[in-house]
Parts: sequence; C-alpha cells; structure tokens
Amino acid sequence: MSNYRQVHNIAAMLSSIVTLDGTEAVFPRWRDRLEGVLGMQNTLDIVKGSLTRPKEDIKTDSSGVRSADFTKGYNPREIASDWDLLLDLACHTIRLTLSDPLCQRYRKVKPAHRLYSTIVNAYEKNTRARQMRLHEAFWNTRHDPNEPIALWIGQIQIAADDLLTVKELPTDRQIADRLVSGLNPSWSNVRDAIVYTATEMSLNDVVGAMEAHKVSLNGIKANDLAPFSAAYTKQIGCSNCGRRGHRSSDCPKPKNSGKTKAGAAAVVKLGGYDSGSYDEEEEVHVVYE
Repeated sequence: MSNYRQVHNIAAMLSSIVTLDGTEAVFPRWRDRLEGVLGMQNTLDIVKGSLTRPKEDIKTDSSGVRSADFTKGYNPREIASDWDLLLDLACHTIRLTLSDPLCQRYRKVKPAHRLYSTIVNAYEKNTRARQMRLHEAFWNTRHDPNEPIALWIGQIQIAADDLLTVKELPTDRQIADRLVSGLNPSWSNVRDAIVYTATEMSLNDVVGAMEAHKVSLNGIKANDLAPFSAAYTKQIGCSNCGRRGHRSSDCPKPKNSGKTKAGAAAVVKLGGYDSGSYDEEEEVHVVYE
C-alpha cells in the first residue's frame, strides 16, 4: 500500500469554517468544521499527532527520493521533509480560521499540532464551569410574577436551547416540569391544576394553561381560549395535601409532612445541575454539522 498522498486544494471550503473569535459558543462548530477541512487536505493526522515526524535516514538522499516521486504526492510517513511541508501547510490553514486578535495571541505558537492543541485546551478547560452556568440558568432561575408569563416561558426555552452548546438538551417533559416548578407561589392554582390532571400534560398544554391563566387574571375567562389546555378549567387540587377545593398556599396541613400524594412530586425540581441526575436515555447529544 502506497504511503503517498495528494494534498487537495481546500481554499473554497475555508468559508464554511466559522471564524474562531474567542466566544465559547463558536468553538464546537469551529473545531468540527476545521477537522473536516484538514481531513480533506490530508493533514488532520499530523495536526492531531497520530502521524509523527519520521526519522531522517542519513544514508538516504531524501531530496532525490522527493524529486523522483513528486507526481505521486507527498509521503509524510517516510520522508521528513514532506511531513514538515504538510505541517506548515496545516498551521497556515488553522491561522486563516482565527480572528485577528487570536492570530496575534497565537502568532508565536507553532508547529500546527501545538497550535491546535493549545487552542483546544484553552477552550475546553472551562467546559465544566460553562456547563454548570448553563444548568444554573435552566434549573435554578425563578418566575417573576410581575413580568409577562411569556417572558418566563421564553426564558426557560432559551435556557434549554443554550444547553445544546454543551451537547445536552432537556426533554419536553423536563422543560414542562421546570416551567411548573419554577412558578411563583402566587401561581399555585395553575400549578396545582397542571399537577393534578388525570393525564400527563404535554409541553404545549402546560404553556397553554399558563397563558390562559394570565389572560384570566386580566378579566377574560379561560374557557374562551379554545386552543389552550382544558386542564385549566378542571377543579383545582392542592399540591400539598392532594385534596381539591383549595390552593396549596391556603392548605391547613403543614407542608412537607407525611407522604406526598402521587403527582405532587412533579412540581419538584428534577435533575438539578449539581446532581448529575439527567436520564441518559432522555439526554440528547448534539452532533454539530
């Protein structure tokens, strides 16, 4: 099997690589696209260190071997000068994908495999801290009753989408539970209605019930909103004791005493960021293209 390889012109593909500008959100896309382009260029194995520089044979005139086999391409596995040439080419390619400030920061970092690993390590060392911040934004934020309910719904949905950048995405069930569990106590009636429905409500139904409740606070009956969840019009049940006819905020029974009625646990925060309790079967791992 020949060890020679052709180096493809990837100039037209460089525009598909997002410029690395120092922001963490850009890094995953930059890395995936860059590795694809370097693979097409036939230099990725050199950049990632899987193909090391061959030892030079003093007895062999490498320049003679090079000129004789020039039409076959490059042989970085056996010819050190070819390996050096492809390494420099890869280094130049990587620098073309960096913003001007990053080019200045890494201008003295070479060769290509050291440049690439330095950049990757700089972005990945804070991955855990970023992951915890995103979990915090999704699991620990609280509903402000003085703001429109649409703002609360949008805040949770955006926080869920942001988890994509760390290759996580809550399920619709988890998003719905988070919307309900984070509600202000003044919204306990709609929270109780959602928790004590006969059938589990979908995310759209939960959002609809919240919007219907907000409209009802403004003097419009929820029954007039056909698209919204019918669960809102059901008799209210208390999430503290499980009985109907009063809200949890008015419940005479001491809170958290005795066993929790089935269904009430749905208002408890699930999978907090510091517990690592995401269900592996429900977690979505994102592949950047």
